[in-house]
Amino acid sequence: MKFIRLATIAALSTTILAGGAVSAFAEEAREVTTDGQVEFRPAGEEDGELEVINPEPGPDVEIEPEIPGTTGPLSIVKAATMDFGSQVISNQDKWYNMVAEMQQLAGTEGDENKVPYVSFAQVQDLRGTNEGWDLQVSLDDFTSNTQNDTLTGANVTLIGSRVQYEGNTPENAPTAHEDGLVLIPNEGARSVLTAAEGQGAGASSVVWGDQADLNAQFADESVETVENKAIELFVPGSTSKDATTYTSTLTWELTSTPGADA
Repeated sequence: MKFIRLATIAALSTTILAGGAVSAFAEEAREVTTDGQVEFRPAGEEDGELEVINPEPGPDVEIEPEIPGTTGPLSIVKAATMDFGSQVISNQDKWYNMVAEMQQLAGTEGDENKVPYVSFAQVQDLRGTNEGWDLQVSLDDFTSNTQNDTLTGANVTLIGSRVQYEGNTPENAPTAHEDGLVLIPNEGARSVLTAAEGQGAGASSVVWGDQADLNAQFADESVETVENKAIELFVPGSTSKDATTYTSTLTWELTSTPGADA
């Protein structure tokens, strides 16, 4: 019986020694790899409202979406409002610069804390499909409720523009309209910003106006009205005009199919 116990101990000792011998020949682990993952999905109503991204450079202002509560995944968040001011009735052909849009300085209240700002239209594409899109605008007649109720022959010209794309890949930026684009009332929509397939993901703006020029006018006490010279209204001298306010509607439409130029 004493002999059996000694034999068992000897067997256990042999097993432990064998295990130690095996571990001594294992390779050292000095470098390993593991996996990381993130999944993105299109933005929706449940993800909250979109925020306007201000074009740069410019003063720090707060700009609300054109339609409060706008959500993704493909939306117009800002469009230009065009006011051509108060003008003297004339029998000559006239071109009128747009009155600069005023925006509220961040963290302030009251009209006294508003400053002139460039006009722009902004599209945010959060679909994640890179399908492209087309932003168009059309113009109605300038009309009133007086005897000469239509500014016959009037039109609006977008003299210059630039694109601001909030992305790190410049080739993904959309394309703006050609300089001198004329909006003729009731003659259909014109493309102002177009993203071909593979372009336009994220936030894109077409900007009208020179912020430095607007700042200089605003600082000049002799300037009564700050004008944005990139947007212009033409009214023929032969058009009869009543002493009243004529208004028009600009319709901005965003489609997910790129325009013909794309």
